[in-house]
Amino acid sequence: MQIWLKEKIGDLFAGRRKELAHFLDWTDGIKREVSQSTAILSRRKTGKTVLLQRLFNMIFEKNDKVIPFYFGIRQTDRWIGDFAKDFFLTFIYQYVAFKTRNREYLLSDRVRTLDEASEISEKEGLGYLTKMIRVMHKAYQEEDTDSLWEIARKAPRGIAEHADERAVQMIDEFQFINRFIFWDKEKTRRAKNLAGSYLHTCEYRIAPLLVTGSWVGWLMDDLSKYLPGRFVKYPLGEMPEEESAEMIYKYSLLLNVPVTEETAFLIAKMAKGNPFYISALFQSKYPGKDLTTVRGVRKTLEFETLNLDGVINTIWMEYLDSAFSRINDVHAKDMVLYLSKERHRFMARKELKRKLGIDMSDSELEKKFRALFRADIIEEHYGRYRGVQDNIFDKVFRRTYAEDIDEFVTREAPEEYRRLFEEISEKYERLRGEYGRYKGAFAEFVIISRLKTEAFGENDRFMSMMENLPSDFEFTEYRSVWSYHSPPLHKLEFQIDILARPEEEEEGYSLIGEVKNRKAKFSVKEAKAFQEKAEELGRLEDIGRSVLFVFSVSGFYKNTLAYLRKHGIAWSSDRRWLMS
Repeated sequence: MQIWLKEKIGDLFAGRRKELAHFLDWTDGIKREVSQSTAILSRRKTGKTVLLQRLFNMIFEKNDKVIPFYFGIRQTDRWIGDFAKDFFLTFIYQYVAFKTRNREYLLSDRVRTLDEASEISEKEGLGYLTKMIRVMHKAYQEEDTDSLWEIARKAPRGIAEHADERAVQMIDEFQFINRFIFWDKEKTRRAKNLAGSYLHTCEYRIAPLLVTGSWVGWLMDDLSKYLPGRFVKYPLGEMPEEESAEMIYKYSLLLNVPVTEETAFLIAKMAKGNPFYISALFQSKYPGKDLTTVRGVRKTLEFETLNLDGVINTIWMEYLDSAFSRINDVHAKDMVLYLSKERHRFMARKELKRKLGIDMSDSELEKKFRALFRADIIEEHYGRYRGVQDNIFDKVFRRTYAEDIDEFVTREAPEEYRRLFEEISEKYERLRGEYGRYKGAFAEFVIISRLKTEAFGENDRFMSMMENLPSDFEFTEYRSVWSYHSPPLHKLEFQIDILARPEEEEEGYSLIGEVKNRKAKFSVKEAKAFQEKAEELGRLEDIGRSVLFVFSVSGFYKNTLAYLRKHGIAWSSDRRWLMS
């Protein structure tokens, strides 16, 4: 897939296949005007932005009558006139790029102006945009803020309707619209109910909204207060374990940070499907970072959560500082600390009042609880509360607000981490023979790594590890080597373990591989299934010359080898492929 809009993390994107499939299906419903505006809800650093950006590119690439529009609301004070102009121009340039298939209009370093937008619309034969651009220009010159926002907000739907098209409006961090936009240039009059201007706009099925919010409680409050019943709520959950493993191996390969099968299992279990934690471990600046040992992973995690220079600590403390400054209550930190210590259970207000000696009415205390819940610092269930179920977030909070911080940092937290790591390691030892997803994924990862970094320079040695290769085959430099998943909603859902594309397509073979790291031998039935997947891959990706190969650590049945030989499929059971 071509990347049209620059994505925040680029090649490091992994997983979220269920969510992408859901929203591609939802996007398809826009063509029939049956999809309702939706809000994606989850805490910070769970991958909402990269999900929207990848969805934008998939819709753009599909080019199927639905125009994607992506806009992120920044956490900085802005006059509504500049905000409206930025919103409007972002849509216009993305729309022109979609219609012309010219990626230049999407480049982030391009200076966008209303005058240039008018010239471009005429040049590209999209004259119906020009009138709206001129009206916007006049309103901006006159500083007519009501008209500016009205024009900008209605533009995606209006332009789509004019051209008998459809649009999807992806607005990232929607909760900031009520908090960082001001009616006046001096930024003294906050547009605190600006979200309400979407009350009717978001109901049009021709251009529904897909919004995200990291401050889940605040976004839900805004939606219920200003946009009641207008949005479907879509909680963004943890990544499945197999996707976490895929992400771990991808980061390991692309960032050149080695892992083992055991430490990959350990990181996946510790992160609990949170992409931020996985990313932070691999990009940690801990001087002794070593993700190939259990102790190395634990020490890196301790640095990230307990050291003030750790990325995890820094990000969460920025979040907590902002939240507590807004809540502005003397008891808030003590309340959260107590709930954090007892986070294995929900508790009622009365218990907390008694334990902490808080002298306030139940209604006042409930307001404090609601504020903490809106900031995603505690969890709620039918009027009872508990600390968030996140071992890592808990350590960051207690590292700052514990009664004895030095004791917590030097003894309590490391001991808690040590016990938790021991539990996970024991589970790994019990299940290591059963965890096919890790054994298989690790074998794929090692072979991918060797194809990417070694095979070209040691062609003869790697050729000796394969059978049934074409007579003119040589390992080459590969521009991309990774596993391949069929596009979401593709009629034949499949995964290819390894796809290696040469730097020069016309000079080398692409490699399409199947990897089996298990006790059973590879069968003819599996060979036929692999062939079918590879043929579909070739059609989807327009692959020219290619070699199919199978690696099976336990070997092949005799009839399988005959089948592979007959159909020109290479094979190997040479364990040197798995030597790090």
